Amino acid sequence: MVKIRRMRRTAFTAGLAVLSLVLPATGLQAQAAAQPAVQRLPLGDGGLPETRSVTQVAPGVTWTRIKRGRPDARDHWTIEVALLKDEAAARALADRLDGAGFEPTVSRVDERPQDLPSQQPWGWRVRVGELADQEAAARLVKDLRAAGFRPTRTYFTGEDGSGRTGPWVVDVLRVSAAQRQRVEARQSLDRVPGGETLADMVRRTGGVAGVNGSYGSDEEDGTFGDVAGLSVVDGRLLSEAVQGRSALVLPSERRIRPSVQQLSTALRVRSADGAQRELDGLNRAPGRIRSCGGTGGDLPTERPRHDALCTDDSEIIQYTGFFSGPVHAGEGVAVVLAGDGRVLEVRGRRGGTVPAGATVLAGTGDGAQWLRDHARQGQVLTVTTTVLDRNRRSLTATAGRGVDAVSGGPQLLRGGRVVVPADAEGFNHPDDPGFFDYFATHRHPRTLAGVTDDGSLLFVTVDGRRPGYSSGLSFRESAAVMRALGAVDALNLDGGGSTTMVVGGRVVNRPSDSTGPRLMANALVIH
Repeated sequence: MVKIRRMRRTAFTAGLAVLSLVLPATGLQAQAAAQPAVQRLPLGDGGLPETRSVTQVAPGVTWTRIKRGRPDARDHWTIEVALLKDEAAARALADRLDGAGFEPTVSRVDERPQDLPSQQPWGWRVRVGELADQEAAARLVKDLRAAGFRPTRTYFTGEDGSGRTGPWVVDVLRVSAAQRQRVEARQSLDRVPGGETLADMVRRTGGVAGVNGSYGSDEEDGTFGDVAGLSVVDGRLLSEAVQGRSALVLPSERRIRPSVQQLSTALRVRSADGAQRELDGLNRAPGRIRSCGGTGGDLPTERPRHDALCTDDSEIIQYTGFFSGPVHAGEGVAVVLAGDGRVLEVRGRRGGTVPAGATVLAGTGDGAQWLRDHARQGQVLTVTTTVLDRNRRSLTATAGRGVDAVSGGPQLLRGGRVVVPADAEGFNHPDDPGFFDYFATHRHPRTLAGVTDDGSLLFVTVDGRRPGYSSGLSFRESAAVMRALGAVDALNLDGGGSTTMVVGGRVVNRPSDSTGPRLMANALVIH
């Protein structure tokens, strides 16, 4: 049975109804007060202890803290020297390690992207060491490098994705279907570039709670605070899609259900003389495409490739009124457009600012030449930007003109089924089997979003990279957790050190960076 107790009120919980649920080791469901049926999390061994506390944050909004599992004394630190596709190459590396005085192990890796089915192993893992702490692991890394080896990562084995006891700490914000219009997407500082902590964003926008949102770009990409993928805020397109990657769609009309969809963008510029050209992106540095998935000849690929930086030396980028400060300067052309598309100015180099009520088109390479040929002062350039679903329908037509869309990836659930298209959404690097293994099958802090059958919204953070406190989740475990929590559609948002939840003005989870909560590009805020 479920044990319910009233918690002592604190400054934070004053005025809020708080329940603590202690789930027994047996029995899969329990009922408490007006809460939905509780299903134990499908993590680790079936008999692990699990507790829950439920806090009423606002009408129709609850925050649930779930703790499950316990540390396992068998877990240890180890060094991964390589994950190789070829078994013979892995065993040859192990022989060299053995000859240098190390004690390697070789193990077969079978988990692969769900959308790349095969009977073949994904690869062969070569590791060294069973160490008690991270400091000893760091010393072993130095020894390996001194011996001429190139270790790739240091692991705590409880984060391998195979540990059976955890522990796990999971925080869940649930917004009822009747209250889901309390949720909105917000850009940090309401502009690009820039960055803001989640706590500051929630406070500035008058929210009661929130979670971090999309993957972002960094200084090396040229536009800190730009979303690496699709961003739509109140019907305004702020950042182009990583084509075909998943996003959470929050319709502006109450009658339309929230959803998780694979979205793309179609961007064009047309001159008064009828010439047309692709518009490559919005509010970012020309030629630098974070996570790839663009169009128009990007290198090395136009397919999504997570955390990679693709390049293109011939682009046209639009800086909207949402962009603050000077645009990226350099060789090329910049064209200033009035609100009606009339050309106000043609600049011989990229640079300058975006005048109030105007936009700027910045061209490089062939894109710059197109602007020289077709942008004449006083003439009109027409820019069209459309967000499309998998059936090539306009998002505003299906979800309303004030729609919000927050990109992430990959999708985790579709119609209640586990569907994780990690390859299609760019989480497999074809030349590096270790990327998928590390990012997808190992446990990390995760931020997840989902929609239940009745249209309620779930926002979930899972702490990780904290041995003994919380182990994080793999993609596969994330999907299972979201289904157990009642989601029928779900996706992965930015995670790792970005995973953050704020309730009542404070950060309630434990972000994994030693420096504390990160600055982020956008967030999902509950009012």
